[in-house]
Amino acid sequence: MEKNTKSLIDYTSIMNDWLAAWNKADAELTASFYTDELDYRDPTVPQGIFKKEEFIKYLKLIFKVWPNQKWVARNIMPHASEGSFSADYEFKISNGRTTIQGCGMDRIEFKGNKVCLNHVYLNADQWKEWIKNELGKS
Repeated sequence: MEKNTKSLIDYTSIMNDWLAAWNKADAELTASFYTDELDYRDPTVPQGIFKKEEFIKYLKLIFKVWPNQKWVARNIMPHASEGSFSADYEFKISNGRTTIQGCGMDRIEFKGNKVCLNHVYLNADQWKEWIKNELGKS
């Protein structure tokens, strides 16, 4: 990981702006917070997404299915390695038919001002079933 010279306040500010982009459900804006080469994983894509172009396609699909996004950070916990964090949050996503809410935790690593690694862990046991059902309706 490349050496950064940012404070926790700097990273927190970037992460707040990043969550605001997720809350707007704007794929291009959200992806702008990530490096071109990235490692993104969530319960829907446990195998990972590694290129920004693929990530944008994924975000467009997710935001089409779940246009209402609300992600609220609770704690940002720095790791020993600079630019590396865990963050826990509450979330609520909906589309007018279905609402999913809960809490989660992310592992986040930065390269400069951009997220290069984002592993998402959610408490929603039925996540894959909900996603499958909603994708079938869109």
